[in-house]
Amino acid sequence: MQPTPTRPAAAPPPAVAPLVGVATGLGVLALATRPATPAGIALVSVLAGACGLLGPLPARRGARPPGTWLAATGVGLVAMAAARLAAGPPAGSYAAAAVAAALVAAVAEEVFFRRLLYGWLEPLGPIAAIGLAAIAFAAVHVPAWGPAALPVDLAAGVLFGWQRWASGTWTAPAATHVAANLLQVIA
Repeated sequence: MQPTPTRPAAAPPPAVAPLVGVATGLGVLALATRPATPAGIALVSVLAGACGLLGPLPARRGARPPGTWLAATGVGLVAMAAARLAAGPPAGSYAAAAVAAALVAAVAEEVFFRRLLYGWLEPLGPIAAIGLAAIAFAAVHVPAWGPAALPVDLAAGVLFGWQRWASGTWTAPAATHVAANLLQVIA
């Protein structure tokens, strides 16, 4: 019987924790202080999204079933739509700049919170990654929406985090976040 050849150990990844920490700090600060104009929202969101792209993607911890992305997105879309419809029908009056800013903000925030921050926290386990990213997500919305919005933003952050965990990618929560922001802007 021949011995099984062993593979050489993979080189350890470069120390990126300081870079991720700085990117996270800058992104949270930028999002918490962004101006309320559509141009300001879009610009700061793009900058925070760029910070979200600085960190490396975490290693996949096992493949997800093929339909998981769609299922996670569908559950999120239904939950957000149901919450919005319970508040009343859309008014239909909105500006194109506000819609564009809301869409850019949704994608950029998901790149930041579910790609960078969740990925950085993932070694702590899914509950910690979902919870801590949701808390940060809710906290950056307080300056713009006030403390009354904290429970809604925290619930949305948990939903988006669950979608990130269930699908294995940040794009499922991004799709839901885009739909939620669209519903908010056109209402």
